[in-house]
Amino acid sequence: MDNSLIPLVNACLLPAYDGRTPPDWVKRALDQGLAGVGLFGTNLLPPGGPLRDDIVDPLRAVRPDALIALDEEGGDVTRLDYHRGSVYPGNHALGAVDDPDLTRRVAEAIADDLLDTGINLCLGPCADVNSRPANPIIGVRSFGATPDLVARHTRAFVTGLQGRGVAATLKHFPGHGDTGTDSHSWLPDIPRALDELRALELPPFVEGFAADAKAVMTGHIRIPQVDDLPATLSRRVVTGLLREELGYDGVVISDALEMAPILDRWGFGGAAVLAWSAGVDLVLLGATDGEKILPEVYEAVERALVGGELTVDRLEEAAARIAALRAWAAPRPTADVPAPTVGVGLVAARRALAGAALPDLPVSGPVHVLRLAVGANLAVGEAPWGLAQSLERLGRLGSATEVEPGADPHRITLPEGVEADPDAPVVVVVRDAVRDPWQRETLAALRARRPGLIAVEMGLAPVPLPDAPTLLTRGAGLANAMAAAELLTGVPWTTPLRT
Repeated sequence: MDNSLIPLVNACLLPAYDGRTPPDWVKRALDQGLAGVGLFGTNLLPPGGPLRDDIVDPLRAVRPDALIALDEEGGDVTRLDYHRGSVYPGNHALGAVDDPDLTRRVAEAIADDLLDTGINLCLGPCADVNSRPANPIIGVRSFGATPDLVARHTRAFVTGLQGRGVAATLKHFPGHGDTGTDSHSWLPDIPRALDELRALELPPFVEGFAADAKAVMTGHIRIPQVDDLPATLSRRVVTGLLREELGYDGVVISDALEMAPILDRWGFGGAAVLAWSAGVDLVLLGATDGEKILPEVYEAVERALVGGELTVDRLEEAAARIAALRAWAAPRPTADVPAPTVGVGLVAARRALAGAALPDLPVSGPVHVLRLAVGANLAVGEAPWGLAQSLERLGRLGSATEVEPGADPHRITLPEGVEADPDAPVVVVVRDAVRDPWQRETLAALRARRPGLIAVEMGLAPVPLPDAPTLLTRGAGLANAMAAAELLTGVPWTTPLRT
């Protein structure tokens, strides 16, 4: 590629890198116009010093206005608290409480955390309407199942983030809520006509646009009645629907191109060219180290410019929008943040709890926990979840047992002394048991042995066991877990969760 075009292409790219410390290739690319960097959980795991010292300051020393982006949705999807769980509940919990002012205050607190570490682009909130309960990738990441509910909380979240100076990103346009497959692995189809899409999926995005959301992320989803291409690569969706019909003129960001449905068919270079041609501005490559990806993208752009599939004008248009976003989100002096307290996250998580057929609470004595250790989806990653950590902080953890997926429900044993004591409090922690036969079978088998056990569901819907004592947290973040632990034990947590 003509070296003079590399800064222009770089201005429209958001790669990632391996490890914690930014490598030299990233610094060179920033010096050659790179828009910024996407951070993922693998960049943020301990050991290490403060994120600002290890990551952000070295990047800003090269490019002060670089976009530094990560997924910080609260609840299940966190990067700042990837090693312990989020100190905020996620969207499903906030939507269940349905207090937009509370949602705004949670978003403000998240923004303060991001600014404190130097992050200026939040890849959230999810504006998806979770109209399909069995959706494997959205679920608790959505504010709810109806357009009006999701719309008012989307607006509140955007207002909270951007009022503090962090750019918000609505995702996953034109709506990922009515899908039955995970777009990290397969290409989902949305079986809706355009009029249905306008009525059911688009209102939260429209409301977010009205709140001046600085960015929107496209989803790797296909709407067969609109286009055969995924939305990220579809000119009909990005330019036709988003730009021309809805009038959005902010930055359009692609979802990560490393996701299998895109990468396996088009590769990084081919997908980037198609995305820019469709009207996407900022191409997010994904968590894969970008050093070897950038040359592939440069080569694909060069071929596309020669062949006419892409124009310099289109790249310049994209780069101009991104430059305006960088200017808006550039680090600037911020107001003093109040000293940490118990925090709005825990307050919100307490309000989101729901119980059914619970015994008189609090329980007495140490609590014995069985966690059915099912995995999460790729958006969540490997962030810890469960009750053991929170009960231990409260001084009420008796024992913690991990039950691996697929274990024979009838051969699960409780710790010595607990099995013989019918009054010892036993809690079984599950996650989306409503759609997992093994979790349901295991719960039923354990309850047959101990009718008084309490099931704590940390997913989307209540445990489907009639008359069983259950507690629904509506998310698996640390704040959700602590709220449940407080209710079970009667012991309040009175200091910041991030200690």
